[in-house]
Amino acid sequence: MIAGRAADPSLFLAPLLERLGWDPADEDLVAAGTLVGHLLECAGQVSGGYFADPGVKGVPDLAHPGFPVAEVDGDGSAVITKLPGTGGRVDTMTVTEQLTYEVTDPSAYLTPDVSLDMRGVQLSQAGPDRVRVAWARGGARPDRLKASVGCRAGFRGEGEISYAGPGAAARARLAGEVVRERLGERVRTRVDLLGDTTGEGGECRLRVAGTSPDRAGAEAVEEEGTALYTCGPAGGGGARTRSTEVIGILSTTIGRDLVEPGITYVGKET
Repeated sequence: MIAGRAADPSLFLAPLLERLGWDPADEDLVAAGTLVGHLLECAGQVSGGYFADPGVKGVPDLAHPGFPVAEVDGDGSAVITKLPGTGGRVDTMTVTEQLTYEVTDPSAYLTPDVSLDMRGVQLSQAGPDRVRVAWARGGARPDRLKASVGCRAGFRGEGEISYAGPGAAARARLAGEVVRERLGERVRTRVDLLGDTTGEGGECRLRVAGTSPDRAGAEAVEEEGTALYTCGPAGGGGARTRSTEVIGILSTTIGRDLVEPGITYVGKET
């Protein structure tokens, strides 16, 4: 598989087509392979990563989750599992969460290879840490391809300063309130306290961040962060400020005919 930023499931679909001899024109088999790729694409996520919620959903030995494995049959059905003795868990709950991960329309999960219909997918527990997956259905590969496009999304300003000793958290909290009041409504701000936020005698660091449609608003956050040295609560130090332009992401589609696959050699050709 030679690719740059390819659709994640396609990295798994390619070897399945080659090894199992599937016809790329068979939309259901291509959909089945795409489903397997979708379940494996985030590594340990399907085997318990990104799943744990203490007191609600437990995951054994989350520090060492097993890397997932797919045992794929010629008819497109598969068993998702992991190596014995590894941490994590593979069951219908973890697989269901990964199945619906980053899916906007379960009837048409678009990849360059197929339109995957997940609505009829069946999951069944096939043993400890083994889940059988079947009944993916496919439609014609789409005429448009998904793309993430960078766009200008304003500016962000940041300021940080530390307070130490008795009352550190209270002084840091007051500093945040001061900056909010000085900036007013012209900048959308967020205030966070880092470190010892409840006890006395520790160290607490204030972080203020603000977004603005123009650079002047972001620079105002910087200026107010620096001003806390002498125009804020007692004992501030270690201030850091910066402002940056924000590049946002727009998810869209573009015509397939606009994309021309090619290979660029970097370095000496052989």
